[in-house]
Amino acid sequence: MKKNVLAFIFATASVVFSSQLSAQDNPVSVGFKAGTSLSNYRLKGNMKSFNSNMSIGGSVGGFVKYDISQNFALQSGIDVYYRTSKLESTTDRISNKIKSFGIEMPIYGIVQGELGSGKAFIGAGPYVGYGISTKSNGVNLFKNNNEAGRPTVNRFDYGVGGIIGYDFDKNWQINASYQFGLADLHKGKGGSMKNHAASVGLAYKF
Repeated sequence: MKKNVLAFIFATASVVFSSQLSAQDNPVSVGFKAGTSLSNYRLKGNMKSFNSNMSIGGSVGGFVKYDISQNFALQSGIDVYYRTSKLESTTDRISNKIKSFGIEMPIYGIVQGELGSGKAFIGAGPYVGYGISTKSNGVNLFKNNNEAGRPTVNRFDYGVGGIIGYDFDKNWQINASYQFGLADLHKGKGGSMKNHAASVGLAYKF
C-alpha cells in the first residue's frame, strides 16, 4: 500500500513537472542589463580604525535565464562593475577613496509567478568575482604597498547574493540585487575587508 502511494505521488509530480516544462514556449532567454549601485566594505580587526562610506558605482553585463518550469528558473551571467568607497580614519584625518573595476558571475535559483501582465521573481545564490583594477588615490592596491592607510587587497572575491524584480510582458525587466561578500580582500594580518553592495537596474531580454 505504501509503495502504491509513493508511486502515485511520484507519477503525479512527474506529470505536473512535465506539463510545466511543455508550457514553456522558449525556456531559454538571454539579455543585457545595466544598473546603478551603492557599495562599501565591511571592516573588522585593525581595519575597524576606518569607516567605509557607501558610494555610487555602476555595472553592465549579460545574462542567460533557463526556465525549468513556470515557477522555477536558473539565471547566470557576467557583470562588469565599477565601485567606489571612501575609507576615513577614525583616529586622524587620513582618508582614501578606493575605486574598483572588475567582473562578477552570479548564479541564482529563481522562484517566479505571474503578476498582472508579467512575472514577479525573487532569487538567491552564490557569486564569484575577479578584480581587474583597484586603486586608492592612484595607488594600485593589488601590488605590495606599505604606505599608511592603504591596504593591499586580493583580486578574487566570492559571496552570496539575492535578486528581486519584475519581467514585463514584452522584453523589459526591472530588478534590484544585493551582494554579501564572504572573501577577505585584505592581505594584511589582523584585519578583514569584505565587499558589500546593492544595486538597481534595467534589463532587456531576447
